[in-house]
Amino acid sequence: MHPSLPLPQLPVDVLVLAAYAPEFVGLRPHIGDSLNGSIGGLFVVAKTIGVGLAVAGGATANRIHQLKPRAVIVLGSCGIYPCGVEYRPLDIVVPSRLSLFDASVSAGKAAFPEPMQTVVEPHAALVAGLLQAGDSRTRSAPVATTMGITTDDAIARAVHGATGLEAENLELFPIALACHAADVPFGAVLGVTNLVGSTGRTDWRQYQRDAAVAAAEVIVGWLRRGAPGLPPTEATKVPRST
Repeated sequence: MHPSLPLPQLPVDVLVLAAYAPEFVGLRPHIGDSLNGSIGGLFVVAKTIGVGLAVAGGATANRIHQLKPRAVIVLGSCGIYPCGVEYRPLDIVVPSRLSLFDASVSAGKAAFPEPMQTVVEPHAALVAGLLQAGDSRTRSAPVATTMGITTDDAIARAVHGATGLEAENLELFPIALACHAADVPFGAVLGVTNLVGSTGRTDWRQYQRDAAVAAAEVIVGWLRRGAPGLPPTEATKVPRST
């Protein structure tokens, strides 16, 4: 049995978020079924925030308010758009940019209002640290957040050429916005499950569990390396010289 730390312990060093509980399958062996414990001397708590763009942002804001984490890392999965970049199931994507994507907007049949924020970037130091914890199958890529799963092959083929986006996930954009609003550094590790399109949901069911395990291995490796890119606590910050 792995030792775990009772809640609440504030502040939490790293809050790991996932859309739903089965995505924590690879994290449970390290912090137990209570989903809170120590890895590499850092206190880690894992929480779900619900499936989809509509619920993820509010749930993230609530988790941040409750737990006061130093950083948020999303553990999840993604599909890959046909984009000329070679990906295989269980590869790892560390998002470099998050964009809202709507097929109607891309086709000129709808529009995002100009004041609306549609792009957000994760914390650069966390991205770099998470990439270092991966292997040759880990890469950084821009990721789309969509309201629904793209199941049309023609739309899926058009996305990369129109936007440069390589992967699709349903929760990341509102999570990132909630973290930015709370001034909490944000990063993500996504296991690749499928090619976006008509076969995506079938492939997701086949590879989701193993992709979640692969993503958790990168996060655990990052934590055991001392979580490079994690901002220091107030107590450990080096005072400026005068």
